[in-house]
Amino acid sequence: MSEKQEKIFRIGKIVNRITLLIGALTIVLPLVFWKWIPNEIPAHYDSGGTVDRMGDKGELVLLFFVIAFVMGVMSVALYLVKTNATSKYAKEEDSQSMTTIYPMLLIMNLVVILMFSYMMFCSVTMRSLGGWFLPVSLTGTFAPMVYYLIKEFKFHQKNKPELADYKYREKTEAGECYRTKIDWWLGILLLGAVLGTVWGFIAVSMEKGKFDWVMFLSAAACVVIVVPLLFIKYILYSEYILVSCGIYGKERIPYNSIVNIKVTHNPLASAALSLDRLQIDYVINGRHDMVLISPVRKKEFIAKVQERRVYEEIE
Repeated sequence: MSEKQEKIFRIGKIVNRITLLIGALTIVLPLVFWKWIPNEIPAHYDSGGTVDRMGDKGELVLLFFVIAFVMGVMSVALYLVKTNATSKYAKEEDSQSMTTIYPMLLIMNLVVILMFSYMMFCSVTMRSLGGWFLPVSLTGTFAPMVYYLIKEFKFHQKNKPELADYKYREKTEAGECYRTKIDWWLGILLLGAVLGTVWGFIAVSMEKGKFDWVMFLSAAACVVIVVPLLFIKYILYSEYILVSCGIYGKERIPYNSIVNIKVTHNPLASAALSLDRLQIDYVINGRHDMVLISPVRKKEFIAKVQERRVYEEIE
């Protein structure tokens, strides 16, 4: 890890811990003071931050789950980006994500949690959000995305020849693709979150007869965060395993670096949507690392990797 990456990661750990603390307090404090919260509270706000529907305080429970889900998904995304960027086998364009996508996710995560925390505070204290809430939330959520994506684009333009060669080699070689196995409960949770927020946006907009920006923001953020996770895949090329996580990055593990493969149920955040996992331990430039994956047809996947490891050793 370079000095710049280490600095970003140190700051990122602090920001992420602050975000998780705020999210946890947003859930815990209303539960602690539950009996003092009015039975009827603001349940929805219009684009101007004014209360347009009252509801039972039990509706706060849904917001608790949303906050917990966002924190969980963002923790997985941050882990994937960090692991990919700091891998010894990472190319320059992959390492760049530590200074682009990683800070972007940190800031977006903090802004979204702060947004939900403020909404929770306003609901339990019977306040309006204020006219500034929507523009500030939209700016805080999407400005980092635009800034860092532009930065990422400029980097790739600068390194276009190397990137084009890399993409050409992977595109022309016939790799064997294995999708991630998805546990049924996790699949329901992920799809439920996406469909729920999208349907919520549609239902509220139809009920009010106008576009609801607050619900749109929630739905868009959920789609951007969750959908790429459903397309995690592992591709076996002639010299390495490509762990592809879409916008969250890629990790490449050369066969000759693998020292052990074992079945595990390690729940650590990783590029896997099932607890039926494989742990691949590998050593590159003297540094030991590991990755957790959950390919479909697990036994076949292991056999294919072992075949390629033997071939690499013979070569």
